[in-house]
Amino acid sequence: MKFNKSILTVALGLSLTGLSQAGTVYFTGSTAMRNSTYNALITPGLVFTAAPTFAGDGAGALTGTTPNKDTYMNFSGTLVGGSGTTLVKCHWSGSEAGILDICSNSVVQEQFMLDTASGDSSNNIISLTTPQNVDLAMADNLQTYSRTKKPTLANGTKVGVITFAWVRNNGLWQGSNVSDVQIQQALGGACPIAVFSGSNDLTSFVYVTGRDFSSGTRVNAFGDSGFGILNSPNQVEVNSSGVMQDINSDGTYEGDFGYSSGGSVASALKVNTTSATDLTPNGPATGFSLIGYVGISDAGTASGSISATGPSNTGPGYCLSYNGVPFSVAGVVNGQYSFWGNEYVYQSPNAGTEAQKVYNNFKVIASGHDTIFDNVTAINLDKMHCSRTGPTAIPTHN
Repeated sequence: MKFNKSILTVALGLSLTGLSQAGTVYFTGSTAMRNSTYNALITPGLVFTAAPTFAGDGAGALTGTTPNKDTYMNFSGTLVGGSGTTLVKCHWSGSEAGILDICSNSVVQEQFMLDTASGDSSNNIISLTTPQNVDLAMADNLQTYSRTKKPTLANGTKVGVITFAWVRNNGLWQGSNVSDVQIQQALGGACPIAVFSGSNDLTSFVYVTGRDFSSGTRVNAFGDSGFGILNSPNQVEVNSSGVMQDINSDGTYEGDFGYSSGGSVASALKVNTTSATDLTPNGPATGFSLIGYVGISDAGTASGSISATGPSNTGPGYCLSYNGVPFSVAGVVNGQYSFWGNEYVYQSPNAGTEAQKVYNNFKVIASGHDTIFDNVTAINLDKMHCSRTGPTAIPTHN
């Protein structure tokens, strides 16, 4: 759903104080799902009775035209089935972080944007609350496949399917497909380009750049490829010039590193590393390659654009086929393309009345609300012709 830019600009600057509040709900979880979650919250009659007042941190885009990509969001209005004004505060910290927050409700985990705060077009630092207990969380996987398995959450509902892709940068390897075997070796570290190209080049390497352990995208990438959800990867991070980063300031450039958002991974995959120096113990050598796993929206950012029929691959990055199958919505819904996850909304056992209303209203996005899901980056359940229990399971046709 698109909104008038001037309306959003005014809304970003509005104070959310001075309202008769029925309560505050704290919402966190999947960064890959925030676009659809934003659509659900902003659509009149779904969660709120009318379009809520919105304020975001401005991180979504320097122009401020994509508030659905903000990390911090505040929504204020009257809930469907409610009265008075409810403030829903969102911090999209990652699926795994969201499940941990819900399971650790006695240990406060996340900060949220202040009522009066909003970001600006330069993405300046915003004012945050003290850490708060979380009421609701979006997750790209069932708790069974999470790092946090206890306590078992009774309140969780599958609401859709979230799609992912592997993308390569403009590096020494210029292939168009990646396989499970190649992914496993690259995540294991020190993977020669020969594994990817079939050449005899054992002195140049392919590295994975990806997410930290708070990410559901990482859960799906590691589970679906067979690397192992709980296994520690060897990943790298690079700056905008392609320079490998020493994350721990100890001379180590490859390890269990990872970005906190898919947008940061997409930025890394847009960097040219054909002339960058390999700073790992495998080097020094000139040039290396990166592959990374991202949500489909970020895959489009890195590779140029992406649609239901597939990527354009007109950008600096290249969206790879996975095990010989290119991404397409038809491939996902019919079980040919397997890199996707089930999307869940979880409710804290300690959630109050207002949070329970948001949860109950939000669950209905699973039932044919095609204006909420774009059916590319996130797909309605009623579109799917196959299903799976989680990322380690093979999709089976319905």
